[in-house]
Amino acid sequence: MHPLSTKSITNSPLLGVLKLDQIAFVARNDTEELLIKRMLRLQDADWVEDEVVASGYVKGHGDGQTNKAKLLFNYDLGIEIEILRYMEGTNYVEVGNVESGNVAHLGFHLEKGKNLEAFQGLVFPASLMQQVKTEQHTNEFLLKSGRRYRYTIYDTKPLFGVYLKVIERLGDGA
Repeated sequence: MHPLSTKSITNSPLLGVLKLDQIAFVARNDTEELLIKRMLRLQDADWVEDEVVASGYVKGHGDGQTNKAKLLFNYDLGIEIEILRYMEGTNYVEVGNVESGNVAHLGFHLEKGKNLEAFQGLVFPASLMQQVKTEQHTNEFLLKSGRRYRYTIYDTKPLFGVYLKVIERLGDGA
């Protein structure tokens, strides 16, 4: 038996560390963004926008990859909804052939101050699709706070039909 195996979930070392709190959809243009919003009945809702530049590893392309994405966020459904639109660079959506309108990933934010390295190998027994750190944001809050993120996307599509993403908060932002 694996040393972390237990019949009681309350003994899990990951209890309270990861919570599903984001569903991201892929769009490649304005029309697809609008179709996703309509599908979710959020076409008239308020969306938070951020354009982000991130660098790091992408499966099949190695380290040193840079990509730029337009991110739209909405919170009206009780969970963070993201519309993800890569604009430049190699990324897991293209490598994994995720079609427009489909779920790109399910996201899990680590609690503030938690670090993924402490849980490496325990979080998801899957290879990396992408791990990048954000370098630039256009969102006013992120600009003022200095907050950055590390996004780690795991290749869980063969297991779950979708990629899983762990989102770590970096920087001074609250």
